[in-house]
Amino acid sequence: YGEGAEACTGGPGFKAIFFLTSWGDRAMFAASQAGLVHKFADALVWVSYPLYFNSRGLGVSKIGLIVGVYGFTWGIFQLATGPLTDRIGRKWPIVAGLVICGVGVWATQSVEGTVPWMITAALTGFGMALLYPTLLAVVGDVSNPCWRGASLGVYRMWRDSGYAFGALSIGLISDWLGIKYGFYFTALVMFLSSVIVALTMYETSPARRKRLPKWHGNPIYT
Repeated sequence: YGEGAEACTGGPGFKAIFFLTSWGDRAMFAASQAGLVHKFADALVWVSYPLYFNSRGLGVSKIGLIVGVYGFTWGIFQLATGPLTDRIGRKWPIVAGLVICGVGVWATQSVEGTVPWMITAALTGFGMALLYPTLLAVVGDVSNPCWRGASLGVYRMWRDSGYAFGALSIGLISDWLGIKYGFYFTALVMFLSSVIVALTMYETSPARRKRLPKWHGNPIYT
């Protein structure tokens, strides 16, 4: 890792950074695909929650309350989950976050009533709180400070495209099979993403990792 502006001369071009962040490095690949998939839950909340809960007889105020619980839980718990991953590592909190988020989405179809739906929304939000700061931290851990901004830009491109891919796929499935299957689809892709992270990501936290990835030995990336 270079220190200071004088260490940032040369280095990889954007094409190499795009390749490395997208799939060239196992940890950043796992983070990029998890970032894309976890945005499916956001798309579900903003698109399918209002339609589903309205079909179950809830008015605008109660729908807003449930969505607010999701956002509030996600926002507040990041204050704890971010520091937690600095101590215990990044990989398994990401796996847990994807699983918890998926369980919360799936369970929404298994309960009935405003309070139970608030609980499942909070569960989904807690899973997101494990994911949001941790996925960004993975890319920050692995990328060189000289091109960290470019690498984070690539990660954010994949992450934020999840809004589009999620909205399109959930919408098509909901139209084709029924709105509840949009929930099941979202949960299933999050479970699949958790398996990908568990199998491919190495630990990136400086406090926990045992070695740097092999590509760090290539001078072009330092």
